[in-house]
Amino acid sequence: MKRMTERKMFGVIRVSLVALIIVLQLIFVFTLVRSLQSSSLYVYLALEAVSILQIIILVGRDSAPSYTIAWVLIIAMLPGFGFLLYALWGKSSVKGKRPDAIRAAIKRSRPFLPQNEEELAELIDQCPKRKRTAVYLKNHGFPVYQHTSCRYFPLGEQQFIALLDDIKRAERFIFLSTFILNTGIIWSELRDALIERARHGVDVRIMFDDLGSIFTAPDRLESDMKAHGIKIIRFNPVHKFVSRLGFNYRNHQKITVIDGQIGYTGGANIADEYANLIVRFGHWKDTAIRLEGEAVFSLTVTFLELWEAETGERQDYDAYRPSTQAESDGFFQPFSDGPANNPRNPAETMYRQMIANADRYVYFSTPYFVVPHDMMETICASAESGVDVKIIVPKMWDRWYVGIVSRSNYQRILEAGGKIYEYTPGFIHAKTMVCDDDQAITGSINMDYRSFHMHFENGVWICGSSVLKPIITDFEQTLAQCELVTLESHALRPWYHKILERILRVFAVLM
Repeated sequence: MKRMTERKMFGVIRVSLVALIIVLQLIFVFTLVRSLQSSSLYVYLALEAVSILQIIILVGRDSAPSYTIAWVLIIAMLPGFGFLLYALWGKSSVKGKRPDAIRAAIKRSRPFLPQNEEELAELIDQCPKRKRTAVYLKNHGFPVYQHTSCRYFPLGEQQFIALLDDIKRAERFIFLSTFILNTGIIWSELRDALIERARHGVDVRIMFDDLGSIFTAPDRLESDMKAHGIKIIRFNPVHKFVSRLGFNYRNHQKITVIDGQIGYTGGANIADEYANLIVRFGHWKDTAIRLEGEAVFSLTVTFLELWEAETGERQDYDAYRPSTQAESDGFFQPFSDGPANNPRNPAETMYRQMIANADRYVYFSTPYFVVPHDMMETICASAESGVDVKIIVPKMWDRWYVGIVSRSNYQRILEAGGKIYEYTPGFIHAKTMVCDDDQAITGSINMDYRSFHMHFENGVWICGSSVLKPIITDFEQTLAQCELVTLESHALRPWYHKILERILRVFAVLM
């Protein structure tokens, strides 16, 4: 308990120092603007003119409309000051040495991911309605694979049991990427297994997000791992690039690759609550998949791209290809996304494509439902077209303000004929979508602006596989544990929630 307190205190100190720097920047900028405005009418008018010009430029840019509207409001409400805030922190296109390194790593890795045209032709032949989706991902550098099998885990605890078993049998390498790494039973068992494999010459690498783990990472984690021959890195340390809020771009991916043959991805982080070993917000529901075969290589490349960008060490991607093939069971296209490719974001486009092209139904679960305007319109258009749209969100939220903004989106969905279900046992952290019995997406991607535009994310598009049946069954069973939200019940929320909704919605994309 004492160590945990000390670790949290160290995290608080680091975050407080960063926050202090940001506050000092704000005070400096505000004081500068106020002094300029009060000293000269001409300077004030100049600041007004610059703000108007910035709004015109911002509106003309190829950026997400919701993000643009939020910053236009800030600039308009805070003349001069709002403009300088945007100049410091508002640009969604990421520039600098770090994002350039990420783009370079991605560009270098793409030739290692050629599309097998015979497999693409096979998908088009077997699933002609899904040609557009497969070709879209292929044109963004993500090939479609056969010769892959898949297992679905409806709970995080089931995933960790299988993962630990696979890790114990690793012979060549283990790559693990997580947003949160926390002490506890899960980490203790994983740590012991990773150290044991490293002792036998297995190449073990861990990449965890610094901000996501700032209050939770075990004491002396890096020195402990390195002492056992394990390579470990913090992604994007929070104390760097404070002047541009560079720490806002996080690695939210969840990937584990074992020997290039087996790959895991889903919503669960390395922490006990994801396996319901401790209780934080009631029962914690997460989902994951285990791939075996060809498609695992795309997960391997996704991991190595960010590893190469962070360490500067060029990777030999070919050395980590799977050595054997699995029996084919449908088609799989792992893909990734992140701020380095803004404003073109395949994760958001994939969700919109699936929703817009649904014929009979589309179901999805998400812990956060803070969607951009165009995503909202796509969902509502499908519902208004007679598609059975069902959305599962938490009844118990881990962040109250996100819950309020999420609920502010209910009205439009319900009026369009969509159905919203709140998971009553606790917190649903699963990020899975299934459509028309023949396609699904699962991975680390939330239905919010942060996942679509500000985090590095990953997912897997699944088409025509037998694994779709247990995914659909899990949705049906989860719906039975949920409370249906109606227009009448939604209208009964407290009056102060309605006021907060209107205020927070303006800045929702900045949360």
